[in-house]
Amino acid sequence: MKKTLLILLAGLLLPSSTALIQAQEGRGSGHLTCTVVDETGKTVEGASILLNYINANRSLQTTTNKKGQFGFLGLGKGLIKITTKKEGYIPNESQMQISGVSNNPEARLVLQKIPTAAQDSSDESRDTFARANSLFEKMQYEQVLNLYRELAQKNPVLYKIGIYIGNCLSELREYDQALAEYQKVLDIVAKETPDLKGSVTAAQAYAGIGDIYLRQEKYKEAEVNFRKSIEIQPADPALAYNIAEIMFAQNKVDEAEKYYLLAVQIKPEWPKSYLKLAYVSLNKGLIDKAVEYLKKFCEIGKDDPKYAEGQALLEILQKK
Repeated sequence: MKKTLLILLAGLLLPSSTALIQAQEGRGSGHLTCTVVDETGKTVEGASILLNYINANRSLQTTTNKKGQFGFLGLGKGLIKITTKKEGYIPNESQMQISGVSNNPEARLVLQKIPTAAQDSSDESRDTFARANSLFEKMQYEQVLNLYRELAQKNPVLYKIGIYIGNCLSELREYDQALAEYQKVLDIVAKETPDLKGSVTAAQAYAGIGDIYLRQEKYKEAEVNFRKSIEIQPADPALAYNIAEIMFAQNKVDEAEKYYLLAVQIKPEWPKSYLKLAYVSLNKGLIDKAVEYLKKFCEIGKDDPKYAEGQALLEILQKK
């Protein structure tokens, strides 16, 4: 009888325990810091941020500060979606898996400006553009492609839509067609600005071409086009930094170092590159060099979200 009663009690307690676990989903001691920038690398202030857990009933909201940064504390382990919006920009939706017990890697979210021509076009065209951008974020690339092509056909002046068409074709792995679209845009831009200097559109096209070659593991061709993108927008350290991040993720340490150094050359007062150069140096076994970069990072990066991490690593290395 006693044994039977214990089984019944266990059965009654199980749903309550499950409910308790579900209620705690999405909560923990993890924290996340992100920076929102536009396609030129300029930080975006006042963007609205919505964080949703994919498999838990929890959402958080905030806005970016003057440095384009935002952060969340008390996060639990899980898959999240971050929706970033600001008037005049294409909404961005990003998903990431986060830890609930530690610092999560700093994320960089990019908001693309709505082309000026699209903003000045008819209400119908603006609606089509907004719908296409929304579908792109949902990875419905075939539908998006048709909408972008429809928009480009009705508004020939919107040649910059070719960048978005190329992006769709790239996601659909129609690489030859995507390369043709990017090149078409470059040809038009070259008629307006022969040297392409300062053209964000041209920089985006070359970056798109570089991304395709990177996907095809044609690293030399990818580097050539990424470099062209940087040459067009030389004042943007984020382009060089992002390329370095791609290379570093593939364990191409020497190539990563080259682009981190380029980011430093473009903007010496930007601390992030020094921290990553320290990690590159550690990968190459150059402890003294890593200490040098960490000292520079800690000197100018006191407001950087990774400052504590860099300071702790510097103290460890100096004890050796």
